[in-house]
Amino acid sequence: MEVIVSKLLKVIKLSSQIILESGGETYRAEETIKFICKSFNVNEIDSIATPTGVYITISTENTENSTVVRRIKKRSINLDKLHKVNNISRQLTNHLISLDEAIKQLEETRNEITRHNKFSVFYGGISAAFFTLLFGGSFFGFIIALISGIIVTLITKKFEDLQSYQFFSSIIAGIIVSSFAIVGTNLIKIGNYNHIIVGGIMPHLPGLAMTNAIRDTIRGDLISGLARGAEALIVAASLAAGAGVIISLAYTIGLLPIK
Repeated sequence: MEVIVSKLLKVIKLSSQIILESGGETYRAEETIKFICKSFNVNEIDSIATPTGVYITISTENTENSTVVRRIKKRSINLDKLHKVNNISRQLTNHLISLDEAIKQLEETRNEITRHNKFSVFYGGISAAFFTLLFGGSFFGFIIALISGIIVTLITKKFEDLQSYQFFSSIIAGIIVSSFAIVGTNLIKIGNYNHIIVGGIMPHLPGLAMTNAIRDTIRGDLISGLARGAEALIVAASLAAGAGVIISLAYTIGLLPIK
């Protein structure tokens, strides 16, 4: 089968790019590249995927090496896009679709605007509320965490739509959660603000990023592991910084008693 190298390179570049932008593991991106290329009898395949970029070199029979580099600038979690890329790569490796059709489907998938489920905002609030109960909060804390969780989820989704850095949305999340907790418990004189703050920031902690960092490190992808680990630490530090600023301000103005 004669392969048009430029089209094959575009398919594997788009596939790996969508996987990395949607929160997929680096080894998943590299294996997808390998499986697609093998189904087209590519002689030589070398690929390096990191959270910030992917580098691919391939060579087919009677052709010189062809290389493509793609910078990854945005990263989020989108399991639907990961599922669609897996489907396209399986259809391609089984030769059920052509390279042109794969390129069309991949471009549609990448440009697809995420439609937030109308219940997702409520789920964000309810998860924060139940985390508050889990950490010893009262029913009043549950209500405060529910309201602040819904507002934080709405704002973070707006940041995602604007493709803003997660650093900013994490700081804002920490500020809102701690503000609601301190002001609410001081006005009504019921509940413990610590439980509400801890419960409220739990849904926003970078658990998946840290898990992927450990998995990449264990597999020997040290650069990817370090990059994802640094990203997770920065997000966690941003949440803590947002909450810390409000708590410090509350102590300064006397809203919280100094023990």
